[in-house]
Amino acid sequence: MAKKGKGKPKSGRSSKSGRRKASARKPARKARVAKKAKARPKAGKKAKVAKRAAAKALKKAAKPLPLGSTPLRGQANMIVTFDPNHRGTAEIELREVLKQAGERPQIGQTEVEGLFKVAVSNARAAAAKIRGLCSSNPNLFAVTHHYTPIDNWCQSEVPAMQKAIKAASAGIGTSEKWKMGLNKRHWDKLEGVKLIIKLTDVVERKNVDLDNPDKIVQVEIIGKEAGVALLTPNDIVDVAAEKAE
Repeated sequence: MAKKGKGKPKSGRSSKSGRRKASARKPARKARVAKKAKARPKAGKKAKVAKRAAAKALKKAAKPLPLGSTPLRGQANMIVTFDPNHRGTAEIELREVLKQAGERPQIGQTEVEGLFKVAVSNARAAAAKIRGLCSSNPNLFAVTHHYTPIDNWCQSEVPAMQKAIKAASAGIGTSEKWKMGLNKRHWDKLEGVKLIIKLTDVVERKNVDLDNPDKIVQVEIIGKEAGVALLTPNDIVDVAAEKAE
């Protein structure tokens, strides 16, 4: 009987020890499972973030370029007037017109409503193509009005403008007829007639013809700056006039 009594505790200790080992293994397995479970959501989260970023990029690419999104590198060489009540439509129209003229324009913001500053590869060549488009595809032009090349920019102070005009007018032949074209926006330092007298005084050519000039000294004052160009009448595109012909 004593031998049997000794045998029972042995089997009891062995069973208890086995339970301890089993219970020690269980937490380790649970920890590994928990770790894997945590890792999966991270991978799923990264995939979702990547998917959202791709969708956002696609959505952004699909949108038309907003005004000024292609900032000017250097200075504009053309200004374009448009209906200020339809700014967005005018930008879309301008991009399409210049695209059909073979240009990839950069469009700059101005402080004046109804006016774009534009950089193209060759303003006069673009104007000639735009003139042709007015005849071949007049429906392309709905809200843009005038396309005017610009040669140089200066401060809109009278002495600075006189200097730029004098340099430009050197291109007028001695026998050529000329006139000055002037537009001023956000500038009121001198009234029209006085300003024209000041600016034309520096042009050393006598053959003035307001109706049929060979050359036009074009001055576009826009706030603190002024654009100056020596143009022929065909270099300036008046959309309404072209459509009427």
